[in-house]
Amino acid sequence: MNIIECTIKMKEESRDHYERLAKAVQDKEVRRLFTLLAAAEEEQLSVLNEMNNRIGLESGETGSLSGDVCTFRSFLRLENLARELHGDPDAYRHVISEERETLEFYNQLAEESADDRMRRVCRMLADQERKHMDQVENIYSFVEDPRTYLEWGEFSNIKTL
Repeated sequence: MNIIECTIKMKEESRDHYERLAKAVQDKEVRRLFTLLAAAEEEQLSVLNEMNNRIGLESGETGSLSGDVCTFRSFLRLENLARELHGDPDAYRHVISEERETLEFYNQLAEESADDRMRRVCRMLADQERKHMDQVENIYSFVEDPRTYLEWGEFSNIKTL
């Protein structure tokens, strides 16, 4: 499969994973986070499908990737979810780590590719992943906003009696 098909496969698996996590967690905020992340993956899938149609790479045209390379590998597993979220109660560090790993994957492919077109496509995918990482950070901020208040900073210098 070509790099865009590979990415589409990984994003589909990622979306499905976040949907499963949303169903598995008890905490309302974390469930909301995973639901929003699944929706963000779905949004990115439509961008990738459009990109794939526009660029029109044939499988193997710029080098093909095997299916085992194109597999989403999550740090969060359903069977250990409670234990894994113990040190990261809102799952943010896990999710950002996964996003950074994906970004590094595209950057590494771009560096290792001998084909100019493949390098350009990998850089485009890396740019998309950076935008997606920004979106994840915005989602996290949105979910966390109800817990943060402007007054905290305003009254931090007031001494209690």
